[in-house]
Amino acid sequence: MDLPIGYDYSHQAFQGQCESIKEELRQHFLRSGNKCVLLIDAALLRQRAEEQELISEIETRQVFKVPLASQYLTDEFFPWLVVLDLSSDKDKYLLDKSIEWALSEIEPQKIQSGCGRMYCGWLSIYGDLEAACVHLGKTALQRKNNKDILLRYYDPAVATLLWEILDSWQRQRLLGPVTSWYSIDGDGQLVQRTGLVQQYAQLSFSLSLSPESWLDIEMIVITNLILREYRKTNSDKHRLNEIQVFQTVLPALRRAGYHMFKTKEDLVAYGLHALNVSPDFDCHPEISRLLTTQRAQPDRSYRDAISSVSSKQWAHIQAGDDLHPL
Repeated sequence: MDLPIGYDYSHQAFQGQCESIKEELRQHFLRSGNKCVLLIDAALLRQRAEEQELISEIETRQVFKVPLASQYLTDEFFPWLVVLDLSSDKDKYLLDKSIEWALSEIEPQKIQSGCGRMYCGWLSIYGDLEAACVHLGKTALQRKNNKDILLRYYDPAVATLLWEILDSWQRQRLLGPVTSWYSIDGDGQLVQRTGLVQQYAQLSFSLSLSPESWLDIEMIVITNLILREYRKTNSDKHRLNEIQVFQTVLPALRRAGYHMFKTKEDLVAYGLHALNVSPDFDCHPEISRLLTTQRAQPDRSYRDAISSVSSKQWAHIQAGDDLHPL
């Protein structure tokens, strides 16, 4: 059973969570022969002047570049794989600092200003790292309607939610030689994705994503905007975790598509009502009537459709009062 999230982004919470994550990762990689592979989104390197000491230390190591959409991007945008030997004090220090910076990246003001997530995770990889780079690079490029689409599965803001969309076969295809992948989600929680050791070489890197899966993937951006607002108003309270929020808002966002609401603002408002009022608020007879009426309008707007609903009326819907007239 998932426990509610209590991480409030305070300095005290940061310190405690850092130590907890450091200990868990040290123990995991100790069992894995002290070999940890740090994954960095190198496209953000130039934006991180305050982290130059750590970055300079990383650059002294052998860096394996993931050829990400190499027919479209130059290698300055390629993610890096950096091997850390945790029997070395220097590499233990790098692990610890990478955890601290990764956790600091999710501070609400940094998310609000669009700083991005450079520390993509800590991996265990089976076999040759160069082969792993090829796999990770090729898997990031998926086909949709005969076009190449960059699937940013390595971005921690995408990874946890994408994992929920994929089935078990797709998850294994995605990870390939990666047997474990740890990252920190937007609630400051350490998340683990686990793969199986592959004994064969993949000839294709397609995840065979269905049209429905692509629609859900498009909702990851909207869900992150919803999460940003949800955390802003609930940072000092116990709240749902990322997956619980996604599981709550995604069905509602699908229904918003049925009503032809497409703007970012409408979808965020729709999802927040599913989260804060009721997961199926739009099934209330009067809300359903308002939405159906709005579908007939040439410029459909969810916010216009529900503009006449008062806070008292929302409270009745939240209480499950289907018969209360709005």
